[in-house]
Amino acid sequence: MAISDTSAPISFGFVGLGNMGSMMSLNLAGYAQKQGFPKVKLWNRSREKADQLAQQGFFEVADTLEDVAKSCNIIHACLANDDVALSVYRRILGAAEPGLIVVDHSTLYPSTSTTLFHEADRKGSSFLSCPVFGPPAVAKSAGLLVVVSGHEKSRTVVKKYITPTIGKVVIDCGDNTSKGALLKILGNSCILGTIELMSESFTLAEKTGFDAELFYEFIQHWFPAPAWINYGRKIRDGAFSGQTGFTLPGGMKDASYIRRLGAETSTPTPIIDQAWNHLTTAKAIGGEGLDWSACAAGMRVTAGLPPFKGEDFSLDKK
Repeated sequence: MAISDTSAPISFGFVGLGNMGSMMSLNLAGYAQKQGFPKVKLWNRSREKADQLAQQGFFEVADTLEDVAKSCNIIHACLANDDVALSVYRRILGAAEPGLIVVDHSTLYPSTSTTLFHEADRKGSSFLSCPVFGPPAVAKSAGLLVVVSGHEKSRTVVKKYITPTIGKVVIDCGDNTSKGALLKILGNSCILGTIELMSESFTLAEKTGFDAELFYEFIQHWFPAPAWINYGRKIRDGAFSGQTGFTLPGGMKDASYIRRLGAETSTPTPIIDQAWNHLTTAKAIGGEGLDWSACAAGMRVTAGLPPFKGEDFSLDKK
């Protein structure tokens, strides 16, 4: 099924139901139901996860990716990495009719986004780079900042509903999908840099005997931005569970993209290099299930402190 013009009836699909994808798909399903559209077709590598989510909203679980491709004309997806994205999207594009719009919410390297754009174009379909900023709790309340780039006609279709359905603000980066992917990496560089800076500052506060609560109060007043407030709270409390957040593998993938961009453009990335080291230490001590704010645990070890305060996430705890 394909969209031949902007007035064609919409049939949504959603692929990839991690912490972010689950929240976004629920909001998309609510919109589809209100508009009288068909149920949103779900597909996830783990069928059990799709079945569980289908009980919470206006969904139908597809047996295969090809089923989603054949029955939907707009497919949203939020995937773990570039290799997964290339595999999934090639299967979708191989089965879909011309005119499909693929809306990618993953964090992909710009060249991967460009590759998928051209592969979709050759199939008569459209690939949009549509990464988002915000944690799962913000995704649940449709408060994400949404970036979009790709063919203008397809961007126009998607922008008609994506706010306020999935996000509160859209930044339009134009026709070149690599620009949307690049903005996501640059934005994540700012966020990870903020986490690294707060990791150092909270550790220094503890080493000098300064009250962490007072320091966090300062952050709330002087840096009242979501990344500072939310990650500052996690670092203050040592609340590094990744069950509802952004886990270390994803954070390290993004850090690797930032460093790769730096290497390719001869641009030093010293803050991110340091964050990479601290993320690596945190992963070695506490495993892949930690939130990427556990960068602070790596910093604490470097400073001679125990890695965790509050809950002990150590892999080797007795």
